[in-house]
Amino acid sequence: MRAGRRALPTSGRLFFPALLLLFLQARAPSTSPPHLGQTPLWWEVSLTLKTDGDYKLDEGGPAVVGHYSFAIRWTGWLEKDDHDYLLYRLDCRLCDWEAQERSSLTESPGVLTTNDFRERPSFALKYIIRDKDDLRLDFIVDRMAVPQADPEDAFPLLLPSSETNGQQESQVDYNACVIKGSNRVEVPESDIYAGPVAKTFTWAWKHQQWLPKERRTVFTSQSHKVEVGLSIIPRFSRPKSVRP
Repeated sequence: MRAGRRALPTSGRLFFPALLLLFLQARAPSTSPPHLGQTPLWWEVSLTLKTDGDYKLDEGGPAVVGHYSFAIRWTGWLEKDDHDYLLYRLDCRLCDWEAQERSSLTESPGVLTTNDFRERPSFALKYIIRDKDDLRLDFIVDRMAVPQADPEDAFPLLLPSSETNGQQESQVDYNACVIKGSNRVEVPESDIYAGPVAKTFTWAWKHQQWLPKERRTVFTSQSHKVEVGLSIIPRFSRPKSVRP
């Protein structure tokens, strides 16, 4: 009588495939990124700022009401410079700009549209400042004069700025008028060495005041909402065509 084939125990059946897997893993080439443990030579920086705002001038009856929205995109490079950083601008463009102003100061109400506005938003990213363990951005969108239809009663329309900037040259304390969120745009310094950084910052801002004019006082109000998207990507080799 033929003897039956004896089955191997479960542990015996698993032993040889497991040994083969370990052998193949030992022979496999390393898949670690080539920049592992290296210090970035520079960082690619991009910032997108979107704003939606309103303003009003009220004389206790006739009024001027305006609305605007815009989007700005800034791109450039960041380089380490001893204990500080150098910032280079590549491009800055106004991607979107819409504005409208309605006035009831005259007998026939007037309406201004985007093309009627004499000024357009202008953005400046001035510095990236190292503050203890963080890197803070200093930027501002230059203010404009409104109402456009009534230059004699015009007042400064403040546009977004980072907390580090604070619009020091303005009589209005911009940072003190942030009513929701925060305009402190910063990243931990260690994060830009650990890998790509992508952060979003949002805030709402509002300011109201009475302004003395000749023989009368007018009420002005302005507000806006802001969204800032920041991207910082470490690079480990120099670009061939464009160098920071």
